Amino acid sequence: MTAPLVVGVDVGSQGTCAQALEPDGTLVATTRWAHALSYPRAGWAEQACSEWSSALVRVLAELRAVCAGREIAAISFGSQLDGLVACGADGEPLRPALIWCDRRAADVCLGLDVDADWLRGATGCNLDPGHVGPKIAWLARHEPDVFASASVFALPGAWVAWKASGVLAVDPSNASSTGLLDPRTRAWSSDACAALDVELARLPEVRDAHAVLGPVAPWLAAATGLSADTLVVLGCGDEMAATLGAGVVEPGVVCDVMGTAEPVCAVVGAPAFDATGVVELHPHADPGTWLLENPGWLSGGAYRWFRDELGHGVDYEALNDLASQAPPGSDGVVWVPALAGAMAPEWNPRARAGWYGVTAAHGRAHLVRSLLEGNALALRDVLEAIGGAGHPPREIVCVAGGANGDINLSLRANVTGLPVSRPDDVETTSRGAAMLAAAGAGWFGSVAEAAHAMESPRGEPVWPDEEQRLVYDELHARHRRVYEALKPLWDAPEVPV
Repeated sequence: MTAPLVVGVDVGSQGTCAQALEPDGTLVATTRWAHALSYPRAGWAEQACSEWSSALVRVLAELRAVCAGREIAAISFGSQLDGLVACGADGEPLRPALIWCDRRAADVCLGLDVDADWLRGATGCNLDPGHVGPKIAWLARHEPDVFASASVFALPGAWVAWKASGVLAVDPSNASSTGLLDPRTRAWSSDACAALDVELARLPEVRDAHAVLGPVAPWLAAATGLSADTLVVLGCGDEMAATLGAGVVEPGVVCDVMGTAEPVCAVVGAPAFDATGVVELHPHADPGTWLLENPGWLSGGAYRWFRDELGHGVDYEALNDLASQAPPGSDGVVWVPALAGAMAPEWNPRARAGWYGVTAAHGRAHLVRSLLEGNALALRDVLEAIGGAGHPPREIVCVAGGANGDINLSLRANVTGLPVSRPDDVETTSRGAAMLAAAGAGWFGSVAEAAHAMESPRGEPVWPDEEQRLVYDELHARHRRVYEALKPLWDAPEVPV
């Protein structure tokens, strides 16, 4: 008899991806559908929730067809974090969602009578306009009718699971992206909610990421061909799903998610706090662990920018080959990885990207290699913050599209001094969601057990080269000096933000 399947659904801002997996983690099929985005003003980013529900129907229906009617026991989600869905009691959105990259609440954060250090201690989160709490505060000030009419302030993952099952809940990782959750208890913080003037009654119930919400909603079963007995499992945030999908559930291991942005997630066995705020504390999808996490700078997005604007029409593989032609350290050229503001060595939305140290002796190979090196140097900044919080990492697992580049793995090993590996399947967000579906369906005794059983095999680690380590130690010091020298220019009032 053919084994049943579980499906993990990655609900991102750019699109939805679904994977069907067998109990041993064998990938059976993958389907994708793109989303539309809206940018009404500079710094604003919105998405219609119907983009997610329509894409969900399409990817699940296609998956059913590709899997030729095989039983799907459960589905679950790894969804974009930091999004606000203001909706009525029936789940209908009152306006488009304010998604993770929406920064309109920056001025609200400056005007809030909230001590940022206190909030970080209470919630593990920085007082930042990307988080949902400040977005709710923006809604109260600028769209009071919508704010007053909203029965529920949901997160994208909670809303999608609600549509799929008819049951409203949010897992701790998504809830933590509001800046309103106590990560130690994995429950809403009444003090944080009071400080940001958010009513607890308008927030979803917090349940474990592998909690079963119930059978699939009748409308979704009819639209996709899923059995009425298919279970809907709540799911988690996409960074947590990517980390889980890489099999990273043990303390001391870092998951480096090398996508458009580059989130960095270090597993810790107990709550820990970084006084500098470079890394936040969030619950992991595995209820027994937490993550010290930096949400990432524009990494792959910067490489795409270079390809499109300066790459002369070549693809990423050709750019990687070009970068390999320049020596380690790029003959002194430094790239400041702040094309959309800096997230390391500090969170600084006013920071701007650029090259320093360029002479007539340098060429495109130096520029592209220094860009890749700059991303690895930012990773080192984050790892130092994790170590400063009492949890020095011992190894790195790279996932997402950037992990396919061998040069990226060797750079990270040489810049950080740690072994670096990647799974055979680097697209781990859907895989992590499928692990939660399997745990919720009772296939395994715990989320960690599901992660170990269903993870994709990892290749041999890349170990640091000691000679290059010395080069990159010097380059990292130079990188930090350049950053500090530029800060006064970014803080000048004439610099546009």
